[in-house]
Amino acid sequence: MEQRKRVLLVTFGTLGDIYPFIAIAHAMRRRGLDVVVAAPEMHRGSIEREGVAYARLRPHENDIVGALGVDLSGAFRIMLKNPYFILDEIYLRFLAETYDDTLAAAEGVDAIVTHNLLVGANLAAEACGLPTARVALAPLYVQSAAAPSLTPPAPYILQPRSRMAIGFNKLVRSLIRTGVNMRMKRFHAFRRKLGLPRSRQDFFLNFGGKNDATKLFGLYSPCFASRPSDGPINMEVPGFPFYEPQDEGRRGLSEPLRAFLSSGSAPIVFTLGSFAPQVSGDFYDISISAARALGRRAILLAGLKDAGRLSSSVGPDEFVCCEAPHNELFPLASCVVHHGGIGTTAQALRAGRPQLIIPFFGDQPDHGERVQRLRLGLALKLSSYNLQNATHALAELCDNRYLRAAQDFALSMRTEHGVEAVADWAEGASGLIVNRLGVDGGNFV
Repeated sequence: MEQRKRVLLVTFGTLGDIYPFIAIAHAMRRRGLDVVVAAPEMHRGSIEREGVAYARLRPHENDIVGALGVDLSGAFRIMLKNPYFILDEIYLRFLAETYDDTLAAAEGVDAIVTHNLLVGANLAAEACGLPTARVALAPLYVQSAAAPSLTPPAPYILQPRSRMAIGFNKLVRSLIRTGVNMRMKRFHAFRRKLGLPRSRQDFFLNFGGKNDATKLFGLYSPCFASRPSDGPINMEVPGFPFYEPQDEGRRGLSEPLRAFLSSGSAPIVFTLGSFAPQVSGDFYDISISAARALGRRAILLAGLKDAGRLSSSVGPDEFVCCEAPHNELFPLASCVVHHGGIGTTAQALRAGRPQLIIPFFGDQPDHGERVQRLRLGLALKLSSYNLQNATHALAELCDNRYLRAAQDFALSMRTEHGVEAVADWAEGASGLIVNRLGVDGGNFV
C-alpha cells in the first residue's frame, strides 16, 4: 500500500494569516494528503477544531509581549508606528525558535508551504532540502517596478506609463531592498552558524527574478493584482484562499443577528477584523454616528471591549456583535466599512459589495488604493476618518454604480481556483528532493 504523502504548512500572524492556511489544508486533505499546520499556540484551537493536525510554532503571544515588556495592545501600538516592527521584533528576534520548531515539525514530510514573510520557517525549509512553496497573501509582498503597490512612505509612481517612470520605480525598489537587507545581519549570522551558503535572496519582500522557493503563490485574485511582468519567475496568482469552516459549531449567523437582518433594509457593516480592534480608537463611534446621519441601519462587528461599551448605547437600527462569518454576513450588507485586511477585503469582493477602507498599517493602504482604482469602493486615511468624511463617503457608496461594479467583479472571481492551485502543486511536488545547498539566490531585476 502506497504511503500517504505528508505536507507541512507553516504560518504566523492574525486570523487573516491562519484561515488561508486552514483553507489550503482542507484542499490538500481532499486530495488524500496528510497535512499538519505549524502556527502559534493561540491559534491551536482554530486549527484542531477543523480536524487538522497542529504543530507548535514560536513565538507565541506571551513570548512577544514578554520580550517587549508591554501588553498585547501596547505591542500593536508599537507595530502601527514602526513599519519594521514585525521583521525586527518578531521574525528576527525569534529566528532560532521559529527555525527549530519548523525543523521539528518537518520531520517525515514530503513538502513544505510557508508564509512568505516567516523567515525562520523559510530558512528551515531550505535546510531540509524539500520542495517548498511560499505563499504571499497580499500584492504588497511582491515589490514591482512595473506595477507597484502603494507602500508608504516609498514614493512609487503607481501607474508608470513610460520607461523613465519604471526606471524611477526600480530605484525606489532598490532602496527598499537595501533598507530591508541592512536589517538582516542576524539572519546572515544564523545562516553562517548553520553552515549554509550566503544567499542574495530578498527575505522579507519577494522581488523579481529567481528565489530559493520551488514555487511562489500570490494568493489573491489576478483581477485584483495580476502577476507583474517583473515579478518572480516562479510565481503564480490563482485567486483568494477562501476559508469555509468545517467545524459545525462555528458555522452560521446567530439567531439574533438573523432577526435583525430580516427586520429591515440591508445594513452597513462596520468591522476591524481580528487585529485592529486592539487599537480601534474612535472608529466605531464615528461609524455609528455616520450611519445615523444617513438614516441607515448598521451592524458593528467589534472586539469584546468595544462591543461591551457600544451595546448599551445602540438603538433599534443598530446591532452589535463580536463575531459573525463574513462569507454569510457580507452578502446581506449594503456596503462594508473595514480596515483593509486582505481577508476582509477578499470577502467583501466575493460578496459583491462596495467597500470603504480605513487602513491602519502594512498592506492595508494598498488594498484601499486598489479597491478605489477598480471603482469598487473608496478609501480614507485613518487620520481623515471623521463624521463629515465618513458620512460623505458612505453617501457616495450608496450610488448603484458601485454596487453594479462590485457585483460584476464578484462574478469574474468565480472561476478562480485559489487554494486548489497550492494543492495541485503539493500533489506534484511531494517526494521530490531539492538540492539547494551551495545555490545562490539567483539574479534580480
